[in-house]
Amino acid sequence: MWKYNSPIGTFYIKTLPNGRYGLIYKNEIYETSHTPQAAADNVYLHCKGCYDWDQLDGQILDAPTNLCEWEHC
Repeated sequence: MWKYNSPIGTFYIKTLPNGRYGLIYKNEIYETSHTPQAAADNVYLHCKGCYDWDQLDGQILDAPTNLCEWEHC
């Protein structure tokens, strides 16, 4: 599991029972991906379908650009 403490709250990337990786925010799965890096990329690109986050595109200067910048738990 990985987590990113963003200015709007914590995002998690967790392995799901089906083997995919879920991007979770406020206990809701916003997307699933084949790799955790793909989920992290969508957070960085502000294209995950969460309006609270997506509207901040270009405003979060220290958002992690790679999964290695997320905290591995």
